Amino acid sequence: MRTLLLTIVAAAACHAQAPLPGQALPQALFELREMDMHLHAGFERQVDMNAWIDLAIADGRRVLVLLDHLELYRPSRKAREYKAGYPLGSEGHKALMADFDAVAKRPGLIVFKGWEIFEGELDTGVEPEPMRLAEVIGWHISPNSAGNAPDGRSLIRRVRQIMEIQKRFPVPMIVFHPFDMRLEKVQRAARLQGRELKTLTAADYRFFQPGEQQELIGLLAGSSVYFEIGNGTARYFQDPVCRQALIADIRPLAEGGVQFTASTDNHSLANAKVPFRPEEYDQALGVTVFNTNTIVRELLALRAKRAANRN
Repeated sequence: MRTLLLTIVAAAACHAQAPLPGQALPQALFELREMDMHLHAGFERQVDMNAWIDLAIADGRRVLVLLDHLELYRPSRKAREYKAGYPLGSEGHKALMADFDAVAKRPGLIVFKGWEIFEGELDTGVEPEPMRLAEVIGWHISPNSAGNAPDGRSLIRRVRQIMEIQKRFPVPMIVFHPFDMRLEKVQRAARLQGRELKTLTAADYRFFQPGEQQELIGLLAGSSVYFEIGNGTARYFQDPVCRQALIADIRPLAEGGVQFTASTDNHSLANAKVPFRPEEYDQALGVTVFNTNTIVRELLALRAKRAANRN
């Protein structure tokens, strides 16, 4: 699929009379810290949009996926608690995407529009209309889901569901923070049991059982499904036991050709004030500029295809 998309972008560029949206920048690989493929910029934003984007740019960002939690645009008490106001339902979806379009006009910045959707909607059913507005969709793997912590079998099941729903919504899709969420839920369960975290072993934290990584590598080969390695990884990486488990789980995926994304998952001003330094953990995990730039190339190719179809 990626080979086809790169062919499409090359063909579209030959027919374009002017630079395509987002393609006027130098055609070089972006560094890890220059990409944020998961930046919340809707209801949870604590300042106006321009100020929020200024913070990202000041910390080095050049490529952004702007998004919001889709469920916040449904009637709920939680949505009304946030400072940034958007209408609910279809009008809110359109207003948010219009704001993202305005950000995309800023020079020196590539912006893609997306949604973050709770993983449970893969089971209960999705909301098609707003999904059709997105260039990229992320699936929120949650530590609050019922049952055990996320693991290899549950992740393989989710990936199969995502690949099936991509037949209806053919855009790149990202599995958001699966590995961090396992660590969070394992630690939460330990605390509830009165267990000290220092007694947890790498085996307790390990995501995969034997054979599951190879199964996932085979499933994802040539697909448009990515795994996020977000800024939340940094705090777990400071614990040598967590770090050992993360490397054992993620590095074989990277070496097997699985593609990743780099992101902050920033929601708040406090988040934005923490410098984004993904190279501090990504190198040990095998996550590189090469396997994180793939999604940027793919999104640009899809954008070029749409532009060519309009001409």
